[in-house]
Amino acid sequence: MEVSSITQNKIHILPVSLSNKIAAGEVVERPASVVKELIENSIDSDATKISVVLKNSGKELVQVVDNGLGMTGEDLKLAFKRHATSKIWKVEDLEQIETLGFRGEALPSIASVAKVEAISREKGQSVADRILLDAGRITKSDKIAAPVGTNIQVKQLFYNTPARRNFLRADSTELHQIISIIKRFFLAYPDVEFVVIHDDSELFHLKSGTIKERIIDVFGEDQVSALVKVNDQLGGIELSGFISKPDKVRRARGNQFLFLNGRPIQHKSFNHAIMQAYGNLIQSGEYPLYCIFIELDPRLVDVNVHPSKMEVRFSNEKSLYHFFLSTIRKTFHDEKIIPSMESGTSNVFLSKFAEEDKKESILSELKNRSKYMGRGGEQQLSLVYFESGEEEDRQKDKQPEPSNAPTDVTEVHFWQIHNRYILSQIKSGIVIIDQHVAHERILFERILRILREGEQSVGQQLLFPQTITLSMDDFLKFKEIVHLLNKIGFVLRIFSGTSIVIDAIPVDVKVGREAPILLDIIDYYKGNPDREFDPLQKIAAAFSCKNAIKAGEQLSQAQMHAMIDQLFACESPYFCPHGRPVIITMDLEEFDRKFKRIT
Repeated sequence: MEVSSITQNKIHILPVSLSNKIAAGEVVERPASVVKELIENSIDSDATKISVVLKNSGKELVQVVDNGLGMTGEDLKLAFKRHATSKIWKVEDLEQIETLGFRGEALPSIASVAKVEAISREKGQSVADRILLDAGRITKSDKIAAPVGTNIQVKQLFYNTPARRNFLRADSTELHQIISIIKRFFLAYPDVEFVVIHDDSELFHLKSGTIKERIIDVFGEDQVSALVKVNDQLGGIELSGFISKPDKVRRARGNQFLFLNGRPIQHKSFNHAIMQAYGNLIQSGEYPLYCIFIELDPRLVDVNVHPSKMEVRFSNEKSLYHFFLSTIRKTFHDEKIIPSMESGTSNVFLSKFAEEDKKESILSELKNRSKYMGRGGEQQLSLVYFESGEEEDRQKDKQPEPSNAPTDVTEVHFWQIHNRYILSQIKSGIVIIDQHVAHERILFERILRILREGEQSVGQQLLFPQTITLSMDDFLKFKEIVHLLNKIGFVLRIFSGTSIVIDAIPVDVKVGREAPILLDIIDYYKGNPDREFDPLQKIAAAFSCKNAIKAGEQLSQAQMHAMIDQLFACESPYFCPHGRPVIITMDLEEFDRKFKRIT
């Protein structure tokens, strides 16, 4: 009996219908995937208005209507063929992709697992062309009346692959995924008007506008005042957008957005760079809101990594990582991140970016006024707690020559409120400084600098060395960090068993507090393993947290001036190592509003 050729060959060509369904598994995971692919096509067609209509969270209907360029009847049919595209023509085009879609896989993949109606009318045509598809096969083709643009309806997604349809989640979950995808396009294309309707209810109607206005539309007015602007360039690469202040982060993911040349992307390395830039300004489990746009030469990036086109690969990824890191870190050194007590939200947000060049330099004003008091720059005071007021009395005899000072500087003072906050008048209102977190920032940067520069800080020798006995757990942690503690001014040695001897302490530590502070540092180091990114930061944060001036401790004028002066010298004076604000402001306008002088 003759054996057929089909059974003889182990290798054979898959039927087109089956290969399309397999390809659909890569491109079309859920209704959100359909929404993404159709919106990308609409944007590539130069649409200025895109409407998305959903039924049953996209399971029964995903309809995307645009006012773009449209297609002829022949092009409409070709669009549903495998690898049919208008975006590339030759191999070289793959090296400089500037469109969102280009592979020619999305439409045939979608059509293979759904029932599709596609209508398109090109400008200059009197009527539109329509085709109906069932499981990828064209079942009808005709002409109808329709506006210029394209209207694609995807019905009963996965009706012919029931196993995949069963894997879809609850309606609320699928709708959440769709909105998450759509929000990326909202932000990437603020010049496009978007309408989103679900089960006959309008969820969004966003008019075209600026990126600032679109951010208000997407995130709401309550969150926009927490954002600061990012803008930097390096070698033809530009980063721009907005990030949230360290004190305005959220406890959940979902508001982190990256865009490459207008394309929404996902990139673990860049996300890590941004989180690394925040460092210990935020706690474990906290996530900043950010919306960052990357503009660079398309030849430096490969967007052809995965059919979903969300993952990209850069030729200079390491350099870009450090560019991200340094740009975000520089943003935290800008006084625009100082919190304020203003009542408004959207107006405040818009004015911050519309009139940045007019914003008063608060710290510069304080610094200039402080240094003329003879207590700044050249005469940095120690912040070890004074035992008496003698230091302040000595400073009174060290005023500069009158010719070097403004005529009214003798009237400048700082006030301490409830032995907790330092207050000073500025031209625009008042500035309030939290004495504990200000001192914490000062100590953190000083200790971190010592640890990173490799210098040995000279401590103060104890007249009577202290011996303390640690638990085994504490002792093992102590052995990990003893070399770092000795660098910052401690002189510590193991005596016997788990007992250690303290021979000297850093100059910032008050005698008698050495044992509690050492134990506090060990506890902090043990209890905070996840947030700080290296042991040096953890030691600096632990020391500064436990040794800073506490709320409730009274400060003299000399000490307050010393603190402000040393705060000026910090690289990032606006937040403590744990993300709490050091400085807040209140404008005269806000006082007037509170007292009903203005409305």
